[in-house]
Amino acid sequence: MIHSCLYQGDVRHRRFQTRPHSFSYRMFFVALDLDELDKTEKIGWFKKGDFAPLSFRRSDYIGSKDESLKKSVWNKVAELGGKGEKGRVLFVGQVRCFGIYFSPINFYYCYNSQGQLTDLLAEVSNTPWNQTHYYLIKIGSEQIIDKTFHVSPFLDLNMKYHWFIKEPSKRLSLHLENRSLGDQQEKIFDATIAMTRKEFNSKNIRQQVISIPMMTVKIVWGIYWQALKLFIKKIPFVPHPKQ
Repeated sequence: MIHSCLYQGDVRHRRFQTRPHSFSYRMFFVALDLDELDKTEKIGWFKKGDFAPLSFRRSDYIGSKDESLKKSVWNKVAELGGKGEKGRVLFVGQVRCFGIYFSPINFYYCYNSQGQLTDLLAEVSNTPWNQTHYYLIKIGSEQIIDKTFHVSPFLDLNMKYHWFIKEPSKRLSLHLENRSLGDQQEKIFDATIAMTRKEFNSKNIRQQVISIPMMTVKIVWGIYWQALKLFIKKIPFVPHPKQ
């Protein structure tokens, strides 16, 4: 049995202030144990490095392509104040779909040598600026951190992230809330991932690709389609702080 798998389910976003807005999309994530990349490099429609309906390319993620992804993850964890105990790492996110890659967020679930989940490293990317930022959430802590990276042009940085994280198993469950600063801590926005585990085999990989054949395009299209809806609702536009 391998730890790597697929997760299929729903991602929901809800906005609560100015004007309510919500949406939910059916999606799937690829979950790869970074110690199992050699075991999973060629399974049906999934390949490591080579072109395929789904493909994992090292250069798409944190760190140098000449360094193992696992090592790059643990280096970033240590850089951001984690203990860096260097147990196994489970990547949960997007890979290339028919050669095209974009992922608004990837998760690296980091375990210690005793197999306990200790940290979650979130790799966040924005569009159209093509920037990437990393947040470290220490499991067992308060899991409240400052928002320091511009993602949506309809949300500013004056808020905190409140993370609610469960260890991936038969289900992938993660909830994130954007709350205002100060005593009130009003909820501005939230995002919820609720997915079910599927074995990482040829049949399931093929089924996911057939059900959502252009996952990357769906993600990018969804981002701009929802942005258009917010623009039509006259939600105030927030420019990139560095512009």
